[in-house]
Amino acid sequence: MNDINEQIQEDHADFRMMPGYLLRRCHQIGVAIFLDECKELELTPLQFGSLAALDRFGPMDQVSLGGVMALDRTTILVVLSKLDRCGLIERRPSDTDKRSRIASITEAGSRLLSKARPLAQDAQERILAPLTARERSRLVDLLAKVADGNNDESRAPYRRPR
Repeated sequence: MNDINEQIQEDHADFRMMPGYLLRRCHQIGVAIFLDECKELELTPLQFGSLAALDRFGPMDQVSLGGVMALDRTTILVVLSKLDRCGLIERRPSDTDKRSRIASITEAGSRLLSKARPLAQDAQERILAPLTARERSRLVDLLAKVADGNNDESRAPYRRPR
């Protein structure tokens, strides 16, 4: 019995079994799979998410979109600049706050998003392929619980759209 307890302690002391390490590896794998699935569209996960958020919630200021995407101000601006240059979104000054810019998805962005959605779904399927249907559901529930429970710890916490 003592040998089993020692092995369990050893396994948990191994950095390869630490949640942070495993989450980072899974993130790397998830991004690689997404990029592989969407290579013909030249779309990144953050670009896809930003287009999907604008499609779902409608036009919003860049700060709000950063909150929905849980991205810091610099990162969301880089993502939006690329989408803007490609004609997938447009940005205009806010009617109420001239310092703020409102982003909205363009028709070209909507068309690209329609093409990307099934590819993004294929990526999710590939990411979760090692798991049973029950395990997949449980993993997503647990990841959401970890993310929501630690939201205030993030440098770029999730915020609901206004």
